Amino acid sequence: MKKVLLIRLDKIGDLISTMCVDQAQFMADKEVKWVIAKGLSFVPDNADPKRSYIELSKDDWKTSLKTLRTFIREFKPDVAVSFQAPWWVSFALWAEGVKVRAGVQSQWHSFLFLNKGLRQRRSQAVQHEADYNMDLLRFALDEKSKDPTPVLKLVAAKNPELLAKHSLTEKNYVVVHPGMAGSALNWPTDRYISLIEQITPFAKVALTGTPADEPFLTEIKARFKNDANVINLQNLLKPAELFTVLKNSKAVVVPSTGVAHMASSLGANVLGLYSPIRVQHPRRWAARGENVKIFVSKNENPPFDHAMEEIQVEDLLKALNTL
Repeated sequence: MKKVLLIRLDKIGDLISTMCVDQAQFMADKEVKWVIAKGLSFVPDNADPKRSYIELSKDDWKTSLKTLRTFIREFKPDVAVSFQAPWWVSFALWAEGVKVRAGVQSQWHSFLFLNKGLRQRRSQAVQHEADYNMDLLRFALDEKSKDPTPVLKLVAAKNPELLAKHSLTEKNYVVVHPGMAGSALNWPTDRYISLIEQITPFAKVALTGTPADEPFLTEIKARFKNDANVINLQNLLKPAELFTVLKNSKAVVVPSTGVAHMASSLGANVLGLYSPIRVQHPRRWAARGENVKIFVSKNENPPFDHAMEEIQVEDLLKALNTL
């Protein structure tokens, strides 16, 4: 049995679009371990099946380098694949003598420390991030099969007490998650407000977010401060609790961010709002799952100042009415 070390030190959506690859049929006879970014343990812990992993901090690279080298020494991988990682990860693979050190050939350390680099022009966004990752894994293992890229499956605990605590009932509320890290264009705030106004006569709305999402939530929270049908859950949910809220919703309205990927992997209905800019396009970054509907401006030519305004509230309401 080959031992394979898979590495992705990146954000939630990137990890979900990568962790799926170990479910490919050709990986069935491999022993796989993951290296992920600190704070993202809730992804492998709630995956089906659960993954074996270590977390590393990119901020404290000296400590993380030492931890990684120790981990490599103990696991003794035959193959390591770096899907995205800083230079010291490539160095650790080289320093510990991993036989096959594969990764995307782009930055200087990939030429210096990796011995199996693959050129990928991901910025052209001609396929999904998960498919780029699958291509890299096939390359690393000299795998010729072309089976479709799997979708990561996440599970959520049944927690009716949590829903009741926040005055929610299963499939009778819509999650609206307006926040994002700013890596793509977002829907205008007034569109989120208009959508919520037209949902609340028929269903409750649960607003979700973290402290980092405050710039996207301030105006929305102020508008619905005294509306009993808008439940503000910002900063109130642990990751596993957020999974439960997403899973049990009627639908999740969300821009291009990690919550879209989490919701789709949980099997929730996802209405995803995406930028037409090539490097941000849903061709590469769409949430993947059976119940995902993508909304994106059809104008892929700059300037993009008003591109997201082409996504109409009425289109989302029509999608909600079909559920």
